[in-house]
Order: sequence, then structure tokens, then C-alpha cells
Amino acid sequence: MRTPEAFYLPIAQWGLALLRDCLVVTLGRVAGCTPVLHLHGAQLPSRLSASRGLRAVLADAHWIVLSEAVAEQLRASGCRTRSVTVIRNPAPPASTFPQTRPTGPSLALRVGWLGTVCRAKGFDVLCGAVERLKSQGADVEFRVAGMRLDVPASAMACVDEDFGVLDPADVPAFWAEVDVFVLPARWAEGLPFVLLEGLQAGCAVAATPSPGCAELFGQGCVEPVEATVDSVAGFLKACGDDLAEIRGRQQKAWEELRPRYEPGRVEEAFVRFWRNAAVRLR
Repeated sequence: MRTPEAFYLPIAQWGLALLRDCLVVTLGRVAGCTPVLHLHGAQLPSRLSASRGLRAVLADAHWIVLSEAVAEQLRASGCRTRSVTVIRNPAPPASTFPQTRPTGPSLALRVGWLGTVCRAKGFDVLCGAVERLKSQGADVEFRVAGMRLDVPASAMACVDEDFGVLDPADVPAFWAEVDVFVLPARWAEGLPFVLLEGLQAGCAVAATPSPGCAELFGQGCVEPVEATVDSVAGFLKACGDDLAEIRGRQQKAWEELRPRYEPGRVEEAFVRFWRNAAVRLR
């Protein structure tokens, strides 16, 4: 049996999980294997910049990252790399979601949250923004689905429907009842599938900017917001005033960008990376 020339590792970004992965990388090097590190987030480059020891442990690896912005930060971190390849997360097929949405001035603005209910992702910020609009008399409905992590039930008074953890087969039905999705995360997100799902479902989408999804912001697919109640409430009010304009503008930008996120294209990029890596490792 031949000794592997390389090993693939979806690398963590902090804490004990990152320490574990550093140990795996070290053991792999001892065995003569080259690490291929797949970074699904956007926070590790800044940690590499701040830690000479971390740079030494993770030096001379092949990297797969989510965007050109993350690639630039990784190269600027001072960590030596054998290669840096951008492979985006794939968007779900557009056919999965309803293609038509009800419109009309009398309809409530349907705000949705899909994902872990936690402060790090800014769920409490979105709750505060929804509460503000409701207190001002705006017609807003708030639907939530996901595992509740550090948000107590008492903090969810503004939620109209809480679906808990959804079965994947029920996700399209959830998006069919949502007009707006906001992810006011307090940390640097990678490229969340939920942003891609919201765009594919035809929602108006906003989030705090991150290098992992910089392309979506740069092209105008996603509205940038701050992780504050004022900023998110401002976006929701704008959606209430003219949802069709915001959604139409974002969807036009997404139509131009979407081919880069097609599952087949992402798969081809992944296969091409391994073919090129095989040549470099010989």
C-alpha cells in the first residue's frame, strides 16, 4: 500500500478544534504528507497574521478558500502557501424554490430567519429591529426556523411563528413564506448557504459584510448592514416602503452572478483543483 502524498482537511478557525487540526497537520507532515486545507470561513487569515506559531504550523499547504477576498487576506497574512484556490459554496437549484411571489400594498412584510438562533449571528439584533417596526405600527410578520442556542424563549416575544429545526424537505416551503432575510452577524461569516438560499428564493437579503461573501456584496446581490438595531430596522423599513425595488435590484445582480455558484461549476472547480494538485505533488 502506497503512503498518501497529501491529505485533505476542512480546517477549523479557532479554539480547541483549531488546536486539534494543527496537531493533525503536524502528524501528517511527519508522515511525509502535504496538507490540503479547506477553509470554509473567513476568520482564520486574521489569526494567522497575529500568530507566528500558527503560521509556522500551517505553512506550505495547499489552501481552498471561499472567495478572492479571503485568498488575498490569506496571502497577506505572512503564512507561506503552496497554492491558494477559490472554490465557492454552491447555490441550491433555483427550481427548488417557488418562482412567483404575491405582491400588493396590503400584504405584511414577511421577515424570516433560518439558521442557528444565537447572538453571534445577530438574531437578537434582528429581533430588536422587528420589535421596533411593530411598535411603530408597521405590518410585519416574523418567522423563525432553527436550533435555539443562547437566546432564551423570553427574548422571542416578537416571533410570530417558530418552526424549530426544519427537515431539509421543508426548507423550500419556509422560504415561500418569507420576503426578507437579514443576517446581522457579529463575527466574520464565511459564505453561508442561507444567503444563497435566500437569493435563490427571491427574497430581499441583507447581512454584515464579510470577506467570505464579498462577491455578493460587491455585485449588489446583498445589502450591507451593521450588527445594530438601527441599521437592520432601517433596511426593514426600506423593504416595507418598496420591497419590489430592492428585491428586483438584488435579483438582477444575482442573475448575473449566479452561474459562478452553480453546483456543476463548483464541482468542476473542485475536480480541477485535485488534478492540478496531483501534478504538483508528483
